[in-house]
Amino acid sequence: MAIAEARRRAARGEPAIVTVGDVTRVAYQHYGYLFEEREEVAAALRQRYEAADCRADCMTDAFN
Repeated sequence: MAIAEARRRAARGEPAIVTVGDVTRVAYQHYGYLFEEREEVAAALRQRYEAADCRADCMTDAFN
């Protein structure tokens, strides 16, 4: 959901930027879920980032 939201926000020709904070916010807003560890969120984002072939049009801080 956070990746899709970032893609909608991105200007035409610009990469979508999805952060660990975006994932945390979306998880809380939609599911009331609070993550304990940043690394847990980053791992989930990395998994979806790679599965959705985001390297072509997205940037993230999940690999830092």
